[in-house]
Amino acid sequence: MTAAEKAPLLKLEGITKTFGPMMANDRINLALYGGEVLALLGENGAGKSTLMNIIYGIYHPDAGRILLRGKEVRISSPRDALHLGIGMVHQHFMLIGRYNAVENICLIDRSRAFSYFDKKKVRASLEALKEQYGIEVDLNCPVEQLGISMQQKIEILKLLYTGADILILDEPTAVLLPQECEALFSIIRNMTGQGKGVIFISHKLDEVLSISDRVDVLSHGRVCGHMKTAEADKNQIVHMMSGENLQDLASFEKKSPSREVVFACEGVEAYDDRRAKTLEGVSLKVHKGEIVGIAGVEGNGQNELAEVLSGVRKAHAGKLTIQGTELSTKNPESFIRQGIGYIPADRNTVGTVPDFPLYENWLLRKLHFPGKYGLIDQKALQREAGRAMEEFDVRATGFWARSANLSGGNLQKFILARELRKNPRLLICSYPTRGLDVKASYFVRSQIVAAKEQGAGVILFSGDLEELFSISDRIVVLNHGQVVGEKLPEESSQEEIILMMMGEKA
Repeated sequence: MTAAEKAPLLKLEGITKTFGPMMANDRINLALYGGEVLALLGENGAGKSTLMNIIYGIYHPDAGRILLRGKEVRISSPRDALHLGIGMVHQHFMLIGRYNAVENICLIDRSRAFSYFDKKKVRASLEALKEQYGIEVDLNCPVEQLGISMQQKIEILKLLYTGADILILDEPTAVLLPQECEALFSIIRNMTGQGKGVIFISHKLDEVLSISDRVDVLSHGRVCGHMKTAEADKNQIVHMMSGENLQDLASFEKKSPSREVVFACEGVEAYDDRRAKTLEGVSLKVHKGEIVGIAGVEGNGQNELAEVLSGVRKAHAGKLTIQGTELSTKNPESFIRQGIGYIPADRNTVGTVPDFPLYENWLLRKLHFPGKYGLIDQKALQREAGRAMEEFDVRATGFWARSANLSGGNLQKFILARELRKNPRLLICSYPTRGLDVKASYFVRSQIVAAKEQGAGVILFSGDLEELFSISDRIVVLNHGQVVGEKLPEESSQEEIILMMMGEKA
């Protein structure tokens, strides 16, 4: 009997949710069967997160009903969801860093006290689950000392320990290396092989086509299409999501950069927020009209390097120059004055102030603003922000909207507009397409390429190797805070870059 011939594990009928005048979910019907992976796709703001939060009990629907194994249920909280066998692995993991896997899982088991004997029983259960589902993870190491993929495995173990039969995985591969993704897919296949149902949310269509059995597409809060994965292709899915046919990444035509060095750093050393040294003598050059991609396993100094190069973090050693002018890393203002733009990895709390309206966020990292009688000219500022929002297709209720109310893609386009309107000499982009849908990602990449073609030097930090190979002129690899080598994309392969990321010298 195929999955579609069985009664569904989970069924949604007419789920509707509004936030004020905005319709987030509009009469959504959805079914998940045991033994299958259902991919849920859609542009940023299509309603995916709202729908998953309803299933998990964080939001309550305004209308519609949820059926679990054919019986209507009311899910009032995540605790209710876990009790009913529904688990969710969020993009940001819910783990206590100084506790190990056993201790973290003890925290969610209300039937057990935090004692040696209870931890021993939990450990035995986790060892059995590791064996059953093929999950390799260290149960003894504090979570904060584990890599992202290991933390993700603990989150999955945690849900399996609670007895979850329905697992929601929200962007599970966003920060994983290709081989880590394959390990995750193996775990998912083991879970569905034992009758569990998985809802898989991702913007990476190649992965969706690889791991899912069926695809449902959301657009503007409605299900606009569903299909068997075996009968789907990328172009068809993209068209359903956006109503457009987008060019492939490989369509970006690379133009040769200038020989003029626009930016250089030598021997840069820096510490992270815990006072651990994360940059060990980093040196690199960027030419005018060149995109230099930075690759590395998460946590190998990329964030600290982006912050040092943009003036956000002080360097403890080294020298930075832009077109021959030395920069003081003790004074962030000098970076802005010298024409350095910055797209931070955290668009929500570093790139913008969530409670500020968009037109006030437009002032960030700007030294000059519309003035009148020595004060900010509010109307001129609003017109300026509004024009940029229109030019970059930032979809919001208006320039007065709070940045916290924008989807990730629209917020990233707003930040990109703010930085590019200053015509930067150097643009530092830290994971600019992470978490964005296909259409928004294409727009962001095309704007980065346009900035390069207008003469800007670009430093692109990314965990997406396809992105780095498609638009970078050179790829520099970091490992343990050091440059271990660099490659020209046309003379290298993703496998070579991955080996360098793991520490192999070029």
